[in-house]
Amino acid sequence: MATTMSPRTSLSITAPRGPASRRSGEETRAALLAAAERHFAERGFEAARLEDIAADVGIRRAAIFYHFPDKRELYMAVLDDALGSVAPVLPASGTTAERLENAMGAWIDYVARRPTVARLILREAASAQPGVASALARAGSPLVRWLRALIDEGVAEGTLEPLDEPHRVISLMGVATVFHFASRSSLTPDVSFAPSSAADHERHKAETLRVAKRMLGIAARG
Repeated sequence: MATTMSPRTSLSITAPRGPASRRSGEETRAALLAAAERHFAERGFEAARLEDIAADVGIRRAAIFYHFPDKRELYMAVLDDALGSVAPVLPASGTTAERLENAMGAWIDYVARRPTVARLILREAASAQPGVASALARAGSPLVRWLRALIDEGVAEGTLEPLDEPHRVISLMGVATVFHFASRSSLTPDVSFAPSSAADHERHKAETLRVAKRMLGIAARG
């Protein structure tokens, strides 16, 4: 069975509390990443202001440059942290099919707990230029490589029979989850929708996993 994690039990991105003068350099950096993630997700890279990010953390704008050389480096660090934080929840044991199913479930749980990640991904996708490697692609490449290698392993051992190219399956998982948590409520305002509810979360996860498993050729398990 896929790992079930409540969307309410979170991998927190809340900034460390307390006066900035009492924080360590590491705590201030974490607070900056958390504040910047919120601002970049809400406003996008261009519109997000370093002054506002610094104010949220309780420091001066100039103090940001002690931790990050410029706004672009801060943004890259936010993406690295947001997507790199998925790695600890990826399964390390089980059959190929079990690891894939549990990994997909863990990804959905992760985005449910941290919906700013979904908005960051949507904004990056919207601004991507053909033929130009995006910041998102660089930050997410370790996760994509991990999934692709696991699918290739299953194909080689004969336990997976994908109906389509692996990159299409990975893309489907990303789109279904990102769109669900970032945009659905605003695009269907007349439909009752509570993405933070446990019931809606589990329904979405079950539906998405059912489609992904079929595309990967994973037989249903009891």
